[in-house]
Amino acid sequence: MTILVFIGCKEKEQRYFSDSAEINSLKAGIKSYEAGDWTTWKSQFADTAKVYVNSEKSISIDDRVNGLKEMSAAFSKYGFDHDDEFIEMVLDKDNETWVYYWAPHHATIAANNKQLSIPVHLAVHFDDGKIVEEHVLFDGTEMNKEMAALSNMSADEKKILNTINNITTAWNTNDKELMYANMVENMVRTANGASIAKNQSGYGDFMDIYHAAFPDFKVSLNTTKIVGNTAYLNWTCTGTNKGEFMGNPPANKKIETHGFSIWKFDAEGKATREDAFYDNLVVYEQLGYNMPTPK
Repeated sequence: MTILVFIGCKEKEQRYFSDSAEINSLKAGIKSYEAGDWTTWKSQFADTAKVYVNSEKSISIDDRVNGLKEMSAAFSKYGFDHDDEFIEMVLDKDNETWVYYWAPHHATIAANNKQLSIPVHLAVHFDDGKIVEEHVLFDGTEMNKEMAALSNMSADEKKILNTINNITTAWNTNDKELMYANMVENMVRTANGASIAKNQSGYGDFMDIYHAAFPDFKVSLNTTKIVGNTAYLNWTCTGTNKGEFMGNPPANKKIETHGFSIWKFDAEGKATREDAFYDNLVVYEQLGYNMPTPK
């Protein structure tokens, strides 16, 4: 007699998921948050949902929406780094459905162009397709410090900061009318000690040179420090060389260079002078220019 013994092994229940309806729902909510679509964002939550923001004390979904509106209004742009995000769904020991999300959150403060990068962790409890509980964890020290500094600025400092923001926008859009509106007629610019412009039109001509050579030319401010009628700016410039530059044909190469500028302002907050300092050799090497050998 042959006895066949079958040993049945119960398949282990899946507890971790990289794809699910709940994950897609959270992703849709994040997309709505980044678009400022608060009606769609709120629709992901149950009416009685509780939200915990760096606290053991919960707030209502309406309070959370109001807080997000206020925070996002202070940013010129904001959102998560989706190239560096991680998301998973877990069924815990009580068979509750939780979605966990990790990603850096990048934002630019509108008032001073200060860029913030803060790691954020979301722990989100779903029930019947809706969020019933959300825990938001991040270190808000840097953001709170920047917001406090802005609220403590004097009226004159705020005028200067507004001018700086307008000048940055003018550079990024090649808007000479906006640029001229924020500087005096006899505006002076030097670069590494050499005279570049002695009036508004001279400054505008300088802008034209860079926007003709680099149509996507952009300036971003890394740090801004205002002391009296003087501002100290660390900046980064980027662009792609699509036009003639310094007598050279387009290289179709990208540049990224860093520099420092000292700006002066009059009593109305208009710019009167910029002294810029940067290493031209960095740009020349990125474009593949051959530098002459010193004699």
